[in-house]
Amino acid sequence: MKSVIIYCSAYKNHTEKIAKVFATEINAELINLKESKDIIIDNYDLIGFGSGVYKERMASQLFSCVESLSLKGKSTFVFSTSGVGKKFYNKKLIRLLELKGAKCKGSFACKGSFISKDFSDNKIFEFMSKFAQGHPNYKDLSEAERFIKK
Repeated sequence: MKSVIIYCSAYKNHTEKIAKVFATEINAELINLKESKDIIIDNYDLIGFGSGVYKERMASQLFSCVESLSLKGKSTFVFSTSGVGKKFYNKKLIRLLELKGAKCKGSFACKGSFISKDFSDNKIFEFMSKFAQGHPNYKDLSEAERFIKK
């Protein structure tokens, strides 16, 4: 099975760390959207899409990329890193993939550390950032390995 992982990792490169774990485990090619514009997926059997979560949303570049691709019948998976590390951020992208005819085989999310002042002066984010410190950590990376092996 030929695989590729397309990702956007702009803040602290936490999403890139997870993408590299996936790529190592399934021998996938990596495409960083910061560096690539023309993406051809015809020869891939499995396509992973990942992003950090920025101001409560996955990167718009990733959505634009998905919009531009022909995904009918393609097997895909979605992953994200965020301050809370929850999969609910992946739902919008999963819906878009399904609308484009892709089969979503799974969803993964983990925490990524952040500095609250980089995004907001809201005290709740300062509180949340304390729980995200040091992530993704060894446990997160191990969970990523387990996820991709499924």
